[in-house]
Amino acid sequence: MTITDVLPAMRSFSPSAFAARFSARRSESAPAPTAAPAAVRPESEPRKAEPRAPRKVEPLRPRIEIPVRDPSPAHKIAEGYRDRGRFLARQEEWETLGREICAADRDRLLTKGLRSVAALLAEGARSDAVEAGRAAVQKGEANAARAILTALELNMEEIPDCPATAYVVAMAHIDLARAWAGASRAADLSPPRFMSFKEHMGLAAELADRFDPFETQSPLWAEVRCRVLDIDPRPSQRVCDDYEDLIDLEPGNPDHLRALGRDLLPRRFGNRETLEREARRAAMRTEDVWGVGGYSWVYMGAIEKDPDALRGLDADLFAEGLHDILSRHPGQDMANRLAAFTGMTASSVSAPGTIQARISDCFNWIAQDHLHELHPAVWALAPAPSREERVEIETCDLVKRGRTRAISALAEHFAPLLDGGRRLVFTPQGLQMPRLD
Repeated sequence: MTITDVLPAMRSFSPSAFAARFSARRSESAPAPTAAPAAVRPESEPRKAEPRAPRKVEPLRPRIEIPVRDPSPAHKIAEGYRDRGRFLARQEEWETLGREICAADRDRLLTKGLRSVAALLAEGARSDAVEAGRAAVQKGEANAARAILTALELNMEEIPDCPATAYVVAMAHIDLARAWAGASRAADLSPPRFMSFKEHMGLAAELADRFDPFETQSPLWAEVRCRVLDIDPRPSQRVCDDYEDLIDLEPGNPDHLRALGRDLLPRRFGNRETLEREARRAAMRTEDVWGVGGYSWVYMGAIEKDPDALRGLDADLFAEGLHDILSRHPGQDMANRLAAFTGMTASSVSAPGTIQARISDCFNWIAQDHLHELHPAVWALAPAPSREERVEIETCDLVKRGRTRAISALAEHFAPLLDGGRRLVFTPQGLQMPRLD
């Protein structure tokens, strides 16, 4: 039995109506058992243990059945590029690394999960230095953190004009600047932490001044310019133009659109009106790639950081954008990403007709029509509501955390059907809802 057979109008179903319908049917067919009266014994008669006949307990069938894919193809490919960058850096093959990063940047190579291949190679290349630097930051050792990146910069001596290796160093400085800031805004940092934050950001900005993103045709350097806006004296006057350059250079990378949404929040460099205007402009500039999906990507980035961004959202345009995204990228990586966002990141208890309810409706059709398998890493790493800081998760916990989050979101959304005696079975043909045996 398919969902079409059970729910001819699922997208507009009433949870309360289904709950009442299935609960009533269950109560008619299976009346509640009554307790047997206890035997009365004389007080003088000792109680004897009565043997109980062994009872066979049937194994419980899962109420939600969905195949788990770990690692997902997109996650595995991304890790492969990170490992490649880390290997070349450890072997000190910086010229080879520089050529591979530059080629991937020039050709705008993206993984199956729409991650920049050049950025992933660079992330792996600096990972050892950044890990050691973060350990120094945790101890408050500014000199040690600085020395670690100075050692990394020595790799540029033989190839000082290579934009790829310079990018590795610039992003390492930005990573450590973020480590000094933590979850706080730069303005709220203590003087010592702010000085370290500013120093690392300043060194990254100096490198960015050496490599013009349009002369080098490099989205990587356009990204660096957006990342160092924190130390610009007038970031609100630059943020829209800098992101326009970045998105125009690499419109197919949704990470840039999401980053724009984050940086246009009021606590960053924008406000609600600017966010709405730039989300619509981004949708127009990327229409050939995303339809109106650019609008949705920008707001997803904003909402992941601040749920209050929902207040300015055009819910109908947002939903249309999700349809456009999935029509262009119908794979399971994208289905999981959008399901995790609509079912968990932006979820909340809401009354009918609210923006939250509209997003919940989007989770409904994404789960029904597009979600066939579970990618735990996507759910495990998705921002949770009202949590701004990135939670560091051990790799071995990704599957457990991601599966728990996904099953919880599905169980909450489809609770009326589960309570009515149905199972959710996700298949490549769509969501099926057979009765429990």
